[in-house]
Amino acid sequence: MFGRLPVLPFDHQDEMVSLEQDSEHVNKLNQYLSSLTEQAKATIKKTQKKYKSRYDDHRSNPSYNTNDLVLVKSLRNRHKFDIRHEGPFKIIQRLTDKTYI
Repeated sequence: MFGRLPVLPFDHQDEMVSLEQDSEHVNKLNQYLSSLTEQAKATIKKTQKKYKSRYDDHRSNPSYNTNDLVLVKSLRNRHKFDIRHEGPFKIIQRLTDKTYI
């Protein structure tokens, strides 16, 4: 290309790899790849925890009691000026922290 011969990766290899060195090389490569995999998993878990804490900082945790009046977000397709919430509905019973009847 442009009057020069391209330099290939094998052009810089000084010595040929013998069969005895191949098993050592494979073992070292496997160890290196396994350590990289463990580092990547640890980094992913750390990053996920960081993103979760950032998300949870802006997330409110509402708690409702029985006989409270609440609005329920409408999940049906709507147009620009349609009603976004339905209700008010009265809470009769609390099943778990997040579910109500």
